[in-house]
Amino acid sequence: MKKIPAFFFLSFVFSLSGPYVLRAQETKATKLELEAESFEDRGYPKKAEELRSKVKRLRSEQFQNRDKAQNAYPATSNVPATNEGFLGFRQGTWEIGFRVLGQIGAFSSGKEWALDDGRIAFQAGTPYYPRSQIGYQNIRTLPYQYDLEKNQGSASFSPRVVYKHKSAKWGMEYVYFQFQTTNDFISLGYLGGNQSAFHADRLYSAEHKLVLKIYEDLYKNIGYSWDFGLRAGSFHTNSVFNSQTLGQTGIMRDSMRYLAPSTGFRFYHKLGEGFSYELGGEMFFTPMGRLQYRRDILTQTGGVPRFAEGVTTREEAYSLFSEKPLQTTIVGLDLLAQANWQPLDHHKFNIGFQIIQYIWRTNESYAPGIRALNEESFVSGVRDYYLSSAFYEADGRDKRPSRSYLISNFYFGYTYVF
Repeated sequence: MKKIPAFFFLSFVFSLSGPYVLRAQETKATKLELEAESFEDRGYPKKAEELRSKVKRLRSEQFQNRDKAQNAYPATSNVPATNEGFLGFRQGTWEIGFRVLGQIGAFSSGKEWALDDGRIAFQAGTPYYPRSQIGYQNIRTLPYQYDLEKNQGSASFSPRVVYKHKSAKWGMEYVYFQFQTTNDFISLGYLGGNQSAFHADRLYSAEHKLVLKIYEDLYKNIGYSWDFGLRAGSFHTNSVFNSQTLGQTGIMRDSMRYLAPSTGFRFYHKLGEGFSYELGGEMFFTPMGRLQYRRDILTQTGGVPRFAEGVTTREEAYSLFSEKPLQTTIVGLDLLAQANWQPLDHHKFNIGFQIIQYIWRTNESYAPGIRALNEESFVSGVRDYYLSSAFYEADGRDKRPSRSYLISNFYFGYTYVF
């Protein structure tokens, strides 16, 4: 067997350690520089230039090796968002996951009494109209409500994608969120006798949220992020009612869309052994929401009109609809608390609680379009708009509260960390 010369063996051992290689390259570069000066003094400029080119290449390689030896993840990579990423793409790392949400909704209809605003009471002809909780067109005829099936809970699936730049100083987050609820109830009252009506409300909402995150470190395992985002969402409501005693049937549809900038803050604390938690919130606001509505009302001959003004002598049917989208102002608050467990490098589990509140009002500033079966129907449609708009315009003004939707989410999530 051939013996390996000791010189080559030692060279191999030293080549395994970075700093020794760097020193050897610098020594070689220095020798070449001295040789280049010698050739130049003896009148061989071309040979001197060749040696100096070799020196440049050696030192260039030396700096490249030194950069590779530095830590690729600075201190801010300890923030537990993509802190275990391995697959680099677009100069960063990625997380893709989902959340399964258990949801509960709470709704506020706007104040029902108008005694604090004489103009509204005068225009509506009464200080009081009963209001349903869900929907923009929520005035009904009978005051008392008995819930048959109030399903304010919901369950939904929410995907989430996170990108974090390799500098660990900024990143992006995308979340899709949806909610739906139903409410079936009976309204009761007395108008020349006992009266009743059946009501069914359906609400569906969806929202896309895109956030730019600016990460900062406080301590070794504690950090925070400033969040600047954009939320695009919608609320859709379908309501129907029917009363055999009043001779009324109605269908009401609302559709509200919005695009709202948001800003917020999130605190991260890494506890060790794969455990961490996050606390944060954000606010959003937009005066640029848009709401469209339509209501179709049918009253039988001898029935009671929607606002209980006597008895109809002919069958009446009319439709009221927004010819232009109504300006809608939305103010919102989003609060979140989340615990994370990452038992493996690529797998992370989350459990958390989130509250989102939407406070909104719509400016009933445009007269609606009206389609009517006959002259009496047209007059009823005009009165419907005039009386109801007094209350709708007042929601969220002066002492009257805005309408409010509050959605509470308890969720479990899974994330794959690339």
